[in-house]
Amino acid sequence: MTPSSLRTVTAAAAVPAALVIVLHLALVWNGANGFADRRHIAFAHGIALAAVLGIALAAGRFAMRLERGYGTPVADTIAIAGSLVVLAHLAWVWRDGFLPDEQVAVTAGHLLALAGVVAATLIVRAVELDDRFTLFQRLKQPVNSGDIEPLP
Repeated sequence: MTPSSLRTVTAAAAVPAALVIVLHLALVWNGANGFADRRHIAFAHGIALAAVLGIALAAGRFAMRLERGYGTPVADTIAIAGSLVVLAHLAWVWRDGFLPDEQVAVTAGHLLALAGVVAATLIVRAVELDDRFTLFQRLKQPVNSGDIEPLP
């Protein structure tokens, strides 16, 4: 698959997916019972739209890798997905009436979760950049070639 075809396929999937989400939101909005129900429906559909965006961003990172021959698309995908999940959870659990202690605890917990996402991203990035482990490098090497040194 070429980078441009990957981008085309991604756009061809992401735009209709986003339209379906927005149309579904419009469909269920009128059937909602009150403010709290509408808030929940809007939040759920917002998360779905963020997921579509995240998938499109990740596909773009893979396309850049194919185009340029370097990059860390798996690590980038972990960073994108992890950030979306942590921030969506923060938005879900946050309440305006939190006491200061609760605000600090919730914020600190989510900052630690984001630090975990950063750590996982950096570990995967290091593995991706190491030529011994890079899948793209392995695919480029001929099989059973005498001039390739075996991995330690």
